[in-house]
Amino acid sequence: MGKLLILGSGGFGRQVFELAREAGEFEAIAFLDDNSQDPRVVGRLGDYLALKGAYTHALAAIGNNPLRLEWGEKLKEAGYILPTLCHPAAYISLSAQIGEGSVVLPLACLMASVKVGRCCIVNTGSVADHDSRLEDGCHLGVKAIVKAGATLPSLTKLDAGEILRSPWEYQK
Repeated sequence: MGKLLILGSGGFGRQVFELAREAGEFEAIAFLDDNSQDPRVVGRLGDYLALKGAYTHALAAIGNNPLRLEWGEKLKEAGYILPTLCHPAAYISLSAQIGEGSVVLPLACLMASVKVGRCCIVNTGSVADHDSRLEDGCHLGVKAIVKAGATLPSLTKLDAGEILRSPWEYQK
């Protein structure tokens, strides 16, 4: 068991906290945040280097895609393990691949041969159909759909309920 440091204690950070706590894989979980009075906050974002000895794992729970990916890279360079957190109520195909620092929330579906990059958010009820790709730093919003064979480019957010169509759907 390790100790998890979550960067960001806002709404997404609290979701990550609950998911990590339910997983039971960490003996301690705390936040870093520059603007929070939450008692679980143990320092500011910049304190991640000073806390490396006390925490083994870290995850950037920041909604802003470029910042989340940037912090994920900083944490990795500092020697933290970036966990991949998947809710047990999500469906994840055995052939799906999920990058480090990514989070898969309840009722999401990652179908056959899906590839999810690093530091991605796969939100509640979203679907990535077979052979689709979510590149690094993406956010698949609530009930968003990436259809078969489509690619969500790096740092892109597909908002709630939006559909990214398959490339062959546009060929007539």
